Amino acid sequence: MVLTHRWRKALLIPCVAFAAATLHQGMGPADSVAGQREETITDAQKQQLFEARRRWELDSYDRRLALLNTGRDCTERARSTDAFRACKQEQRQALRRLFQEGQQVVNAERRRLGLPLLPERRSRRSQGSLGGDQLASSTVVG
Repeated sequence: MVLTHRWRKALLIPCVAFAAATLHQGMGPADSVAGQREETITDAQKQQLFEARRRWELDSYDRRLALLNTGRDCTERARSTDAFRACKQEQRQALRRLFQEGQQVVNAERRRLGLPLLPERRSRRSQGSLGGDQLASSTVVG
């Protein structure tokens, strides 16, 4: 039993170092760009960006509502797990396209103002976390 305790101590340091390195990966150039972006933006630019975001939110409201209604209708019609998953995937893709459109609108305004563009967001799956479908298939029962 003492040998096991010593091994735990010996392995603790590399495990902690690995965990710290993994967490530190997220702190890269994108984070420093975000910090710079906030430092160099004026109040007038912030107001103009707000107006562009607000205008897009209002303009896209009916489309977002239609996407939600379509998703609800599809879910109500689903009679199997596969049909339900297809509904969810279709809705996620449509919402992702709409989000990207909004990001393009904001980036156009940022370009007009001479500000750095927003970086494209990576999906959760490309970041290594489990998505809904992966989580369901990896769940162990029993």
